Amino acid sequence: MATMGRVRRSPLLAAWLALGFAWHCALHHAPAAAVTLSTASRWVVDEAGDRVKLACVNWPSHLEPMLAEGLGKRPVGAIAGDVAAMGFNCVRLTWPTFLVTNASYSSLTVEQSFQRLNLTESLAGIRANNPAVVDLKLIDAFKAVVSSLGENNVMVILDNHVSKPGWCCDNSDGNGFFGDGYFEPDVWVDGLTKMATMFAGVPHVVGMSLRNELRGPRQNSNDWYNKHC
Repeated sequence: MATMGRVRRSPLLAAWLALGFAWHCALHHAPAAAVTLSTASRWVVDEAGDRVKLACVNWPSHLEPMLAEGLGKRPVGAIAGDVAAMGFNCVRLTWPTFLVTNASYSSLTVEQSFQRLNLTESLAGIRANNPAVVDLKLIDAFKAVVSSLGENNVMVILDNHVSKPGWCCDNSDGNGFFGDGYFEPDVWVDGLTKMATMFAGVPHVVGMSLRNELRGPRQNSNDWYNKHC
């Protein structure tokens, strides 16, 4: 797992986050967004050794426009504030690998991304509700969402959902397993590295989900598991 912010490396925490689930659990206590997490046995704990339960909600940002959903309807700060008000202390924020590895995507501004998809009504909504992000590069708009969550005391787990932006998940979408059409391992690692580096100094970014729902026709279970054992 790429360790984010001030979170120490832990195989257990990496295993949890790599599952790509959204957690919905009662809080032992609500930690501040800028918190150092580690593990003690099977528990995630804070600096005082107190148990921390991640209560996370999913916020999609991996679809074709590559912008967090809902920004055409409400200001980003209002959405982040509602997440906190509903009792969640964490957001699983999804992203596609190509956002940071493929120039044909990473070079786009929010406006260009929506224009190329002919999403004129949605773009108008973004102009009305979040005008500050319209001219930003997509990755800078992603950073703005992360920043807003931190301002509302919400931790962030970066979730590598797919490689090519689009709806997830289908066994034939090319995003499912190593060697699929859009799942080149070296590009995947490059994307993880870039995101880990980019957010390493952001205290409320506490983890990274390495990939969502491994699946599809390229699976090679015989290489991973000896059925005769």
